[in-house]
Parts: sequence; C-alpha cells; structure tokens
Amino acid sequence: MTYPYIIRLSLVFIFCLSANVFFAQGFGSSIVLGFTAAQIDGDNLAGFDKLGIAGGMNVSRKIGNRYHAKLEFLYSQRGSQSKLSLSAPGDMSRTHLNYIEIPLLFGINDWLSPDGDFFKVRAETGLSYGYLISANSTDPQFESQIINFRRSMLSYSIAAAYSINKRWSINARYTRDISTLLPDGFKSYFWTIRTEFKLL
Repeated sequence: MTYPYIIRLSLVFIFCLSANVFFAQGFGSSIVLGFTAAQIDGDNLAGFDKLGIAGGMNVSRKIGNRYHAKLEFLYSQRGSQSKLSLSAPGDMSRTHLNYIEIPLLFGINDWLSPDGDFFKVRAETGLSYGYLISANSTDPQFESQIINFRRSMLSYSIAAAYSINKRWSINARYTRDISTLLPDGFKSYFWTIRTEFKLL
C-alpha cells in the first residue's frame, strides 16, 4: 500500500466520520496542535532531546455517559538527538522522522464541571498506525540505514487531559512503538504535549 493511497483513504474516512457530527448525536470533532519530545531506544543517545511538532484532527463518539472512542489523523515529528537544541549544529547526532499517524483510542471521563456541561479530566489509551513519510539522519548508526527503516509502524499510547472549559483542553500523551524501526531493533518513543480545540 503506497503513501498517497494511505493518505487519501484516511482523509476520506476522517471526512465521512466528521460529517456524522452534523447528523448524529454523540459525535464530536476537534483540532489539535502541540509539540513532541522524542528519542530512539537503542541508539545510545539518552533523553527526550528531539523536539518536533504535532497536529491534526480527531473525531470522537460518546459511549454512555463517561466513556468515548476516538479516531485521529495526525502529523508528528519524531527521532533522536544528542542534545536539546532547536538548531542543528554540525557536530550533533540527529535523526529526524516525519510520520502520519492514525490512532484509535478508548477513553474515560471524570470530574464533571459545576454546571454539568463537560468533564474536566479524561484518560485515554489505544493503538496507533504510523506511516513514515520521510527520514534523515546524521547519526553514524542510521545514516546508511535510513532506506531500510520500516514505513508502517504500530504503536500504543497512554494519555491524560485536563479541560479548561467546554472547548479547550490540554493533553499529555506517551507513545511507544511496538514495531521496530529496523529488522534488528530500535524503537521510537515520545511524549506529545498539545492543546485541543473542540469544534462541536
């Protein structure tokens, strides 16, 4: 399955689900934007020093009063870096990975607001399919191996969120690969800190 086909199929799927927001009760949709702090297990570089951006949209469906299911379509930057820096000095070991992510999550809501209009906190967990759009590296371990990186990845995520009001919330998510980047190992894992704006 090629990258353009995956993107087209995902966009059609998200659009169809989003359309349900306007015609069915219990559906919701949000826009998300934030940043990632990532590293790669096994590359001998410690710390979540690789910063990147993350953003996209999601569609959710209420399940009863306190539970929900959520499907997201995201862009995220991952990888690893020898030290925390927004620039890329020539002596820095750095691996930069760009992904399209499609997480499917299940969540529970708690702490109802005083007016009963929304829940203040939620916890979510689930699986995510990721497709590697592009990659580059100055790390000697990976420079010659980039072409062999797996394109399709499976990950799991655990998240917690706090709602400031009915529209805005802040979310922290930990994601770790189940699949390996290369046949002989290396897994990416990262934190995502993001804001979420509920459209409906």
